[in-house]
Amino acid sequence: MQPLFRRLSYYAKLADHDGESLSKLSVRDHSYAPGEDIIRRGEKTGQVFVIKHGWAVRYITLEDGRTQVLNFMLPGDIFDLQVFLDDTVDHSVAAVTKVTTTVVNADSILSLFAQGSSIAAALWWSTVQEEGILREQIVRNGRRTARERVAHLILELHRRARIVGAAGPDSLELPVSQILIADALGLSFVHVNRVLRSLEKEGLIKKNKGVLTILARSQLIEACGYSEEHLHLDGPPRRLSFMAVAE
Repeated sequence: MQPLFRRLSYYAKLADHDGESLSKLSVRDHSYAPGEDIIRRGEKTGQVFVIKHGWAVRYITLEDGRTQVLNFMLPGDIFDLQVFLDDTVDHSVAAVTKVTTTVVNADSILSLFAQGSSIAAALWWSTVQEEGILREQIVRNGRRTARERVAHLILELHRRARIVGAAGPDSLELPVSQILIADALGLSFVHVNRVLRSLEKEGLIKKNKGVLTILARSQLIEACGYSEEHLHLDGPPRRLSFMAVAE
């Protein structure tokens, strides 16, 4: 549960006993091959999944086979907390790389909420971030140009990966294909390829053997108007302290 603890620690001050509480949860690990579905739309799971290793993608496929990528899932990301309200999944999640998930029974998570653990506040705050990412996805695809969409996604993925220690200061091992990027941004593969080559030619980024390096961060930010506000990196406000037991 270390990736989860590290991610949650970014959103709330967790004590050693919080880590112990996570380690005591009834969990099991499961591995998936690239392209394999982890959960499928319409299934009933009754479980919460945590990405332990690898990258995954949250998506919906239309009846005619067209796919909309909703979000990319990184180590430490959690799905699907909606199980607490409705255990029928309304989307699918598939492995992009080889993925290992930690599967937690939903009742075990609920027990942490009942204990008033700081983990409860951190979990709640992680869903706030998830909603922020999805809202930004709507704006990105609805109002930004193709160049802005690609640049914005690069900056967002790098920042999210940095949170869990999966990226360097300016570099990111980016395992997602240009086809998946196109499905996420509502663009064609050709358009995504053209934009990436343009950004590289301008000296803003560099791609080499699956590693993307941001060479000119300020210019890349200016190119797309990127802001980290939607990631809510400041953590839960003090008014959420009622969710944690006073020490």
